[in-house]
Amino acid sequence: MRRLALLFAVTIAASTSTAFAASLSVGSWHIWAGSQALTKATCTLSGTSSTTDTDVDEKFPTATAGGSTTLSVGPKSGQRTWTFVRFDLLSCNIPATGGADSATLSLRITAAPASTRTLDVTPVLSTWDGTLTWNGAQTLSYGANFATITTGTVSNVTKSVTVTADIDALIKNGSASFGWRISEASGVTNVTTLFGSAENATAANQPQLVVNYEK
Repeated sequence: MRRLALLFAVTIAASTSTAFAASLSVGSWHIWAGSQALTKATCTLSGTSSTTDTDVDEKFPTATAGGSTTLSVGPKSGQRTWTFVRFDLLSCNIPATGGADSATLSLRITAAPASTRTLDVTPVLSTWDGTLTWNGAQTLSYGANFATITTGTVSNVTKSVTVTADIDALIKNGSASFGWRISEASGVTNVTTLFGSAENATAANQPQLVVNYEK
């Protein structure tokens, strides 16, 4: 009887050790995988070499404004102005296996409106260039989600918008960025917000996109 009890105890201990070893093996694999270091990097885009921007005017629906040093946003019905800005995201060389930790779009207000405005920053889903017109802007596709900018009434201030979701989706799809439309809901108020463009001689006034990513 004593020998049988000893044999039973040894068998239980061996089974326990095997189970423990198996669980330890799985746990060790998870610890190893979690300890892998991700490569972090930052891509900053600004200036004419990496930025295309323009504004369009409802009052002059076939006119183009590419090359202007300012970008206009105004809400007055029949005279609305919209700003468009896009960046050459492909020049960042972010691999499709990477992802955006954060992405920030910054625009510089060079001439503030007399009253605070709320502007919509809407993703553009189809291609355009600096020759875009108001009529052309009506044919573009736009994203359902958008961020907002509250202008304030002080000039020469920078407004920043988080666009991480937009940029992360582009990285995952390996797509070019068509940027954003900055606009205000139609109304009767004749007010205008002016932003600096990529052609502005002052670098601090130029639109900027900063992407912090991992690969």
